[in-house]
Amino acid sequence: MFKRPDGIPPVHLPAYARRTVEQVGADIARGPAIPSLCRVTGGSENAIMAESFAAEQIRQFSYQGYAFACRILECPAPVTEPIVVLCGAFQNIRSYHRYDRYWHDSATVICMEPPGSYSPDPVPRTVGYGFDADALAYLLDELELPRINLLGVSLGAAPTHRFAQEYPERLARLMLTGAAWGDSARRGAGELAHWLGLRRADEFGRTMVELCVNEDPTRTVRNRKAVRRALLEHLSTASEAEMVRYLAVAQRLVDHPATLPGRISGIPTLCVTGEHDDLAPPGLARRMAAGIDGAAFTTIRETCHVSFLERPADWADLVLRFFTDQPLDGLDYLSALEHPAGRLEHEETASPGW
Repeated sequence: MFKRPDGIPPVHLPAYARRTVEQVGADIARGPAIPSLCRVTGGSENAIMAESFAAEQIRQFSYQGYAFACRILECPAPVTEPIVVLCGAFQNIRSYHRYDRYWHDSATVICMEPPGSYSPDPVPRTVGYGFDADALAYLLDELELPRINLLGVSLGAAPTHRFAQEYPERLARLMLTGAAWGDSARRGAGELAHWLGLRRADEFGRTMVELCVNEDPTRTVRNRKAVRRALLEHLSTASEAEMVRYLAVAQRLVDHPATLPGRISGIPTLCVTGEHDDLAPPGLARRMAAGIDGAAFTTIRETCHVSFLERPADWADLVLRFFTDQPLDGLDYLSALEHPAGRLEHEETASPGW
């Protein structure tokens, strides 16, 4: 159990958000997203997952006519504000359940899917990420949550960054992981949209894995083969309905910048990416940190874009440490912490070419 800083009152999810709701059925219909690396057939991990599923709540919402869901796992005695995870591309609210056992003793965990992600009418490609940020503000109002810890993963970092620009008073801490999307990511999104438009799930899966997993044999990547195999198996078998939704996601990636100009200040922030991440390379992630006053930057060693799959325990540990104000220096899975915001060469601009 972690000790709260003095003077900060306990944080509890309000009664409004704790009422009995439809729990698992609607989410099971969505299917898994970002699979586990192995099939668990028994033992303590299976028991932990079963307990998590029993305790969770699945809440259904609609924002400006677009349906979305959130998954709530309440902590009875939290030591920090709720951890809210914005799901990235091709993920859903079940994608982060494997981290419940690391976080749920310290914080209420809320996973939010982007509006329209799992409805017949996805958000059109003309709509930017400010829409998703406003939907998050709407959700927090509905759950009566004044302040949160916000975690943006991969594409989920785009609305996360926008939310921090527009609603800084609602954030206790901000963490962006795998968040800086540059020219290579935009080209990759265009290729994904091409294959999805042709309904070629096999080529879509192959392209996505190539973008996410660094195959350079000279670079050490933890669990590379297992991660590649699991992702390929999952993505290359996408259904027709999934490909329709995925196409809308890819098209928005092509059409809209992941970040807009405008500094973020007054929020403790950590920007992190994989040491060998080609999709969100360290240079761009460092530049993102430079646009946030006081932000820290680091990389997770021996990982690429999907650090949360390649080193899941270490990634989950980093998230919890940051959101509970624990020191991050000297961790063997991280490179040295940097604070690039003070560097004169970093100007207030959006990522080049995006």
